[in-house]
Amino acid sequence: MSKIVFWDMGYGGSAEVAGAFGVQAGLHEKYHLLLLNCGYAGTGMEEGFPPRDMVLDHDLRLPVRDQGMEALQRLAESGRLPQCNLMDYTYPLLPGRLDLADGLQAKGESVRHSLPPAELGAIVSMAEQCYDIVIMQESALNASLLDNPGLRKDDTLIAVLRQNRVELDTFFEMSGTSAFSNGSTPQAIIVHQYDAASKWSLQNIKRRYNCDVAMIGIPYHTEFSDAWNGQDIISFFRRYRLLKGRGYEREQFLFSCKELVRIALAAKERSGGPMMDSKVKGA
Repeated sequence: MSKIVFWDMGYGGSAEVAGAFGVQAGLHEKYHLLLLNCGYAGTGMEEGFPPRDMVLDHDLRLPVRDQGMEALQRLAESGRLPQCNLMDYTYPLLPGRLDLADGLQAKGESVRHSLPPAELGAIVSMAEQCYDIVIMQESALNASLLDNPGLRKDDTLIAVLRQNRVELDTFFEMSGTSAFSNGSTPQAIIVHQYDAASKWSLQNIKRRYNCDVAMIGIPYHTEFSDAWNGQDIISFFRRYRLLKGRGYEREQFLFSCKELVRIALAAKERSGGPMMDSKVKGA
């Protein structure tokens, strides 16, 4: 299996964490990754990256888009998805390392809220055949929304939480119950915008809830937040990929992102075995 899903309870954080994971892993690991946005174009994981240039499409008044989830949905609807090279319908953020399939577009005054389950399942399955790791992101209070054909119990599910008592209480009440109705439970927990000085430290959270899964805190960092809002997190990670010991807050943030990659890939290896050795990319 080759899918990692970042999920938050509707309070945000999973998009930033998924984006940071994608860039950090793309820069430092030898995998070809795909950010698969099943939501609206320009939202979720896409928010931290520059938009694909659509000027030519607009100038030519093309009736349909030739990339992203819109194009992949048309292929799935027509039954032509198995014959396509999915990489022709994504665009590179880090060539050969990290690609993006951007989300669905508005149709006039309406927005298509989601892909039909059969089409989503077909797209995800094809993506897994073409990429080492497929990265998805969900933001929903109801964990049963994770129960769809695009997600399986052997996928790597990573929960993104805040240092908030009510949110933590709710999550740990849900964890291990039928609320995670596709049979998948989080293999790791990321505490987003972590405050190490809080009484709700990682150690105290694990002790309070008797939690034995991997847990790391990613602290708030102003420069990363500005890069996210400026749609330029790739430049942020490139700028500091070789710097060490320069700026305590920045180093803490970057170290946490490296730990995120290590934990997510370790969880993936435990849940799904070897990644991509037997797959033919671009097939």
